[in-house]
Amino acid sequence: MVKGAKPTSSAAPAKTAASATVGKGGKPRQQDEKAIDETFEPLKLDIKGAQTAVVCLRSAEDSVLIRACDALFKYAEKSDANKLMLHEMGATDTLFTLTHHENQTVQRNATMVFGLLSAHPDIRRHLRKIDCIPHMISLLTPENEPLTNEFAVYWLRYMCSDYSTKSQVLSLNVLQPLIRLISEADPDIKFNSLSTIDHILDDFHARSLVRELNGIEPILNNLKSEFPQITETVCNCLQKLATDPFNRAVIRDIGGLDKMIDFIGLDETKDVHVHCLNALANLLEDTECLDLIQSNGGLKRLMQFVQDSVVPAVQAAAAKAIGRAARKPQNRKIFAEQDAERAMVFLLLSENDDVRIAACQALAVMAESMLSRETIRNNDGILTLVQMMQKENPRLREFSTLAMSNLTQSNPNNIRELQDQAGLDVLIGLLNDEKDTTKAYACVTLANCSTDQVVRTNILEKGLIKNLLAPLQASYELAQAKGAMVLSAFSIDQKAREDILKNQAIIPHLVSLLKSNHDEVRRNTCFAITVLCVEQTIAIEILRNGALEIIRDLNTSESRKSKFTEMALQKILDSHLSAKYSYLGQLENNNITTDGFYDMGPVREGGKFLTIEELAAEEVNDRRPILLVYAPEKKKGSESKEKLSTGVSGRNAKTPKSSSKEKEGKTSVDQSSRAKKDKTSDKRDSSEDKKHGERESSETTADLKSGYKQTIDQDFQMYLDEIHPQILRVPLSEQISTLARFVSEKMGGTISPDDVATFGYEVAMNQLKAELHSNVVPIGRVRKGIHAQRAFLFKSLADRIGIPCTLTRGNYNRAWNEVVVGESSGGVRYPAKTWIVDLLHEPGRLILANSSDARSYTILN
Repeated sequence: MVKGAKPTSSAAPAKTAASATVGKGGKPRQQDEKAIDETFEPLKLDIKGAQTAVVCLRSAEDSVLIRACDALFKYAEKSDANKLMLHEMGATDTLFTLTHHENQTVQRNATMVFGLLSAHPDIRRHLRKIDCIPHMISLLTPENEPLTNEFAVYWLRYMCSDYSTKSQVLSLNVLQPLIRLISEADPDIKFNSLSTIDHILDDFHARSLVRELNGIEPILNNLKSEFPQITETVCNCLQKLATDPFNRAVIRDIGGLDKMIDFIGLDETKDVHVHCLNALANLLEDTECLDLIQSNGGLKRLMQFVQDSVVPAVQAAAAKAIGRAARKPQNRKIFAEQDAERAMVFLLLSENDDVRIAACQALAVMAESMLSRETIRNNDGILTLVQMMQKENPRLREFSTLAMSNLTQSNPNNIRELQDQAGLDVLIGLLNDEKDTTKAYACVTLANCSTDQVVRTNILEKGLIKNLLAPLQASYELAQAKGAMVLSAFSIDQKAREDILKNQAIIPHLVSLLKSNHDEVRRNTCFAITVLCVEQTIAIEILRNGALEIIRDLNTSESRKSKFTEMALQKILDSHLSAKYSYLGQLENNNITTDGFYDMGPVREGGKFLTIEELAAEEVNDRRPILLVYAPEKKKGSESKEKLSTGVSGRNAKTPKSSSKEKEGKTSVDQSSRAKKDKTSDKRDSSEDKKHGERESSETTADLKSGYKQTIDQDFQMYLDEIHPQILRVPLSEQISTLARFVSEKMGGTISPDDVATFGYEVAMNQLKAELHSNVVPIGRVRKGIHAQRAFLFKSLADRIGIPCTLTRGNYNRAWNEVVVGESSGGVRYPAKTWIVDLLHEPGRLILANSSDARSYTILN
């Protein structure tokens, strides 16, 4: 609204005052014009809208700019919505232009409004697109008004919340003016300067620059400010600065540690104690700082303060600081001297879960020291942690279990104490916890307990194995790895292996972990399989679930192959010699075949090893037969032995007389010995029968599951009864030759090298398969065979009568047996050599390995 006289009334008097004269000719003549007055009469405006004020920012008059900026400042201060509205009206860019104004008042007011606008994130996004940072930093000079400095640094404070801006600001040497402003008397300037420095210190390079600019001491001097916001910001700065070891040395040299300990002891500053403790935590990690605090009595005061404080957040922060500092072994010794373990156990009695969790974390770190493990137990730490493991808070259960896992590591006393405090049931229950990390820590603790046989048995009786399925099925790799570790630790116990067989889901999940991308999971799983394969029944189940193929693939990978995968593969193959022979084509001297051993032929690339029931289920085909040996002894006590003696003596016509007499003599001696030691023999026979029954049961478990029943090979049993007396009390070389001739006789006799191809054993094999209605052929039923069949029979008989030999598969149906026999001449014994046993051309002949004759026997010419 314009105030003053109306234009018509003011114009009228001006017009009447004008005078005119009449010249010659009657024409009027105007008088000389007066000087023109260009003065504009001031107007008083009543601005009611922000838009009008924004328009006024383009005025050339300083007074208008000052008042417009003042009005906009008040408007923007009210809300973020007002800030955004001014920005949308175009005020931001205009205000930035006014911050360059030569009039300091205009510059000050414009800077104030411009600084306020930076508090809105959308406006900051716009500000980053224009080059305004260098100018705003230039305003941080003593020549400018305090308010200009205040809001310029206020603007920087908000702009530095973005990382890209921090980097740009740091490159423009902003730290020096900011450090100067820290010492200003105005608390707002202090706070904004410290907050800006706090943001910039997120950059690690800035932490060393602050030290080089001697900025640490000015920051530390504001620790005891009467304004909590300043104190909190100082603590945040110190926390970041203390991550640099050189900065820690500076803080130590200027007495910063004592100042911080004194500050923590003040009741009036308890609201900021948490932030100070966070800063102190970084300093305590430095052993020299910790030594200094201890020597000054500050560490003892800190321990007392932790227990006396009534603020849970402060207690939690102190426990975290101690826990972080205790990660260094040297620091743990210092804390142990100050009885820090007792203080942490005391904090477990707090009603606040955050305090308990922090104390558990600290105890977990301290428990890495053997001495601290004893101290914690002596202060009832085991009992208290067992109670914490049963709380409703999942994080409390997690970290209390972590502490317990460290406490029980290589410490039998703590393990027994855990058992006495009823902690075993709690641990087994935690295997089904909602947090996978808790499951992992519980597994580690149980694995530690497995070193004590009494405790291990107790844990198994409480149902450990059936609860292990949860960590094995967890999505967290650490839980899977530790679950496999527990399985391997307890599987050395027979009861554990029995429980695994009862819980059939364990093995499939264990095998599936072999496909994990996590190294520790695969490593622990391979080791568990290695341990479990001592039980043949479990080994068959592991094989049935495809473990062999997976581990073979792992061993072909350069990145996944390891000693553990190689060991697991070897153990699986050694526990299932049929699979080993199919995959490797080689059985060593110590690979003793037992009932159920079969030869399905070599497994081709990408093929799969099939179990005997899977092979038996196939229809009769024209492929090579599957040779099987299955002849369990049917003897029990003295009756079975007498039957065996009768069976052998009944075939005396086929054996030498001397052998018959020796057998009869041995039988009489054995009967006399049994008469003298009847009870002992009965016990031994009972034990042997039990073992034999277990072995037979484990060998046929898979068959019973599939409905396939192996029939006893009566012919092979007769072979055993027949060959036994022929090899008694003769040298090893003679035993080998005798057995070789025996095998050759049962497999069609001697064959010359030229007649091998025309021997016609395939026809006999096909007839036998048709007769049995199966591709699986008992080795005792084979009457005609060449290299592969004879070597298989030789190995099967030799393993039962105690002749060590190998079984090696070659190409084109070739196979052979190797033995190690020493030579002697004239009473002189020579080193043993490896020989190949001839079973075809000259049965009983020993061919020196690697000789030309050996190559002719093993390779098809």
